[in-house]
Amino acid sequence: MRRRYARRVTISRAAPAPSGDLQRGRAAPSTRVYLDHAATTPPDPGVIEAMLPFFSERWHNPSSIYVEAQRTAQALEESRATIARCVGASPDEIVFTSGGSESDSLALRGVLGASARRGRHLVTTSIEHHAVLDTAEQLARDGMAELTTVDPGPDGRVDPATVAAAVRDDTVLVSVMHANNEVGALNDIAEIARRVHERNPRTAVHTDAVQSAAHLGVHVDRLGVDLLTFTAHKLYGPRGAGALYVRGGTPLAGQIVGGGQERRLRAGTENTPAIVGFAHAMALASDRRETDLAHERALQARLIAELPRRVPMLAITGPRRLEDRLPGNVSCVVAFVEGESVLLALDLAGIAASSGSACTTGSVEPSHVLVGMGMPAELARGSLRFTLGRDSTDADVDRLLEVLPNIVQRLRALSPVPTTVAPAEYESWLPTDGSAAATERA
Repeated sequence: MRRRYARRVTISRAAPAPSGDLQRGRAAPSTRVYLDHAATTPPDPGVIEAMLPFFSERWHNPSSIYVEAQRTAQALEESRATIARCVGASPDEIVFTSGGSESDSLALRGVLGASARRGRHLVTTSIEHHAVLDTAEQLARDGMAELTTVDPGPDGRVDPATVAAAVRDDTVLVSVMHANNEVGALNDIAEIARRVHERNPRTAVHTDAVQSAAHLGVHVDRLGVDLLTFTAHKLYGPRGAGALYVRGGTPLAGQIVGGGQERRLRAGTENTPAIVGFAHAMALASDRRETDLAHERALQARLIAELPRRVPMLAITGPRRLEDRLPGNVSCVVAFVEGESVLLALDLAGIAASSGSACTTGSVEPSHVLVGMGMPAELARGSLRFTLGRDSTDADVDRLLEVLPNIVQRLRALSPVPTTVAPAEYESWLPTDGSAAATERA
């Protein structure tokens, strides 16, 4: 049985600190650096402006029949059309949800629920977001699914041939994420979908594109998927609005019942302000994509090159080639430190970042993604993730490069074990010359 690992913890305290904290060294709010855009992004001012009327004069329920409500309903459908256009879909293929987790759950539960007579076999990977992994494992525990889990290679990418080989005649759904949220590995979803459909044309293919929709954009026909998850708050929109693309003809059973909204696939009064903000954010991301991509890639390349040079026994995790990696993602692992200890020290220095590991019931567990890639658990406990956005600057990168080496040095000095020679099992993961990551091996 596959081991269970705790969820990632994000350390990010952007609220103004009390004067006592400032006296103890916590950075003032105006000097803070935000390097956790994969967790959430700051809402764009234009998004907020677009949402405001739907909190005031256009607050009506879009399901009602009177004229004010129908104006709100019109805004809802205009937003649906905008979002559909951005992903290459038809408006009637977009189902609004509360966010990425609900969309993932609807995709898995909905397809399995609608396909029970044909089969209950589900294929996914060991490095999925917990919204997919936990749902799949719960379905298996409840006897509603038979689950096959595929491991990635050491760079975090999933082999399309391995996924296709796991497909059977009774496989009703394959779910593989487009971009991994921890190490930024980009999967070849188009090739996965092609091979899966070739193996079994009746198998639906779902991808969680929450991270990639923000940075790269997604087009459902080019990816060849039947279901696709994305959400607003990863692309400078509000929390509380997400979507599931469902290709026409794909079997899907609604999971929240009690109303006719979203073609009875998701009951509940739509969150009109957030959906309007979602559409505005999607359109803005599409317009700005080339500019944002160049900006994030440049900062990303600096950090990937400099971090292993500045911090001994630090390795970049995930794909080495930027083309195979999510823009703005810089994930790494540092030997002989706990990731959470580094994050707390960074927070005190005014830098908000996150880790691939988590604290649960007093014990620190390694990232399930890094362990799934084959990394030793002890080394994986030193994982860190820095994710850049359109508001990130060269000064932010300079600040991290200035602060992190000293933090690691101080923490290692407190270690009761030697911290200058890595164990043999670490060697294939750590830099061999102090300037490059060894994340891809023969």
